[in-house]
This record gives sequence, C-alpha cells and structure tokens, in this order.
Amino acid sequence: MGKFSMHDDIKLKETSLGGGSFLWDSGVYKTIIDMAYFDQSKGGAHSLNVTLLNEDGKKLKQTIWFTNRKEEVHYVNQKGEKDYLPGYTLANNLSLIITGSDVNEAFEASEKKMVNVYDFNEKKEKPTEKSVATALLGKQVKVAILKQIVNKRVNDGTGNYVDSAETRDENQIREFYFPDTDLTVVEKSKDAKEALMMPKWAERNTGKTLNRVKAVTGTTTTATAAKPAGKKLFN
Repeated sequence: MGKFSMHDDIKLKETSLGGGSFLWDSGVYKTIIDMAYFDQSKGGAHSLNVTLLNEDGKKLKQTIWFTNRKEEVHYVNQKGEKDYLPGYTLANNLSLIITGSDVNEAFEASEKKMVNVYDFNEKKEKPTEKSVATALLGKQVKVAILKQIVNKRVNDGTGNYVDSAETRDENQIREFYFPDTDLTVVEKSKDAKEALMMPKWAERNTGKTLNRVKAVTGTTTTATAAKPAGKKLFN
C-alpha cells in the first residue's frame, strides 16, 4: 500500500451539496485536464495542482491540498472516526474517475517535466520541474465549481498571513463527476443508474456567489454577495 493509497477502514462519502485564470460562475462544467502536477509545501503537505479548460476556452487553476503536514490523507472527526481530508477526496475522486485507480497510483506514475509555474519572487511564470500526472492530461471530467467571496490574506508584519477587511472573489472545486453519466465516485461504486448528487448541487448552487467573509476585529467593513447570475449548465 502506497502512502497516499485509500484505507480499508475509511468509507467513501459524498461531498456536501454546500451552499492566468479567470473566475467562473458557480455551476457544473464539462472540462479537460489541461495540466496536473504534484507538489509539496515547505511544511510537508502535498498538493495536486490542476488546470481545467472548459468549453468556452476559459482556464481555471486550482491547488488541491490532499495531505496534511505529516503526509497523512485523513483526520479524526468529532466521533473519533477516521475521515479523508476534503482535498484527498477531491484529488482521489479525480484520479478514480479518469484512471480507475486512486491518487497514489497517479503520484507513483508521475513524470518529471518542465511546467510554467508562477514565481512570487520574479512575479511571473517560469519553467519549473514538477512531477506531472501524465495519466490525467487531456482527459475529460465534469466539475462543480463554486464562486465565493472571502477575506484577502495579508502579512501582519511578523511573517504571518491573516484575514483583512478587504475581500476578493475566488473559485473552489467542490466535486468531480464522470463525464458520460454525471455520477459521483460514490454513486458509481454503488452501481447507481441515475445521477442524483450532481443535479441537486447544480440546482442549489448554479449562478450563486457564496459569501464567506469573516468579521475582522477593529473594522466595520462588510461585503455583500453578488446577485445570482444567469444559469449556465452544460447539458
């Protein structure tokens, strides 16, 4: 068993329905994996970095952290039970949908290649060697994208990044689906014949912007969620 392999004692669960990249409106999109590579933070956490390309030609870059700093893919919930980290569930579901194997297999089969990665010191993208998940490249997948308003993070002067009163819009991947059936990984594992989770998520979230702004001490600045945009859900 690899260090990122699924555990026999942890059950697969559905994702909550929830309430140079350009922002995408909330919705479900048909996409192609334009790029996917593995990385690791200085603290030890592992990530799968994906670039999605939708039918309108718009790209979306997302970093999915699928381990903690101890390189663990799970945590212990309030009931004392093991659960997969949300990022692991996403990265693993993507790998299972495309390859039929878990993310550990994609990690072990990754190849060293040069990828254009943003360099914060030089403030531009530059070719950097990364472990590319070649098995995922060019493959189709449907993805639920949420648009949300969050606090901007700023340096407090001591090297720590904290929430500020300023806000920004961002996208977040909420779930991946099989491109031909719209099923989730859990639905597929139960031999479901009809997709139920994707239509429910789309009905609840398409065109909406989630306001996740937190009150910041010493300020009265607030943010108002944008009005729902017109629905845009590919058939």
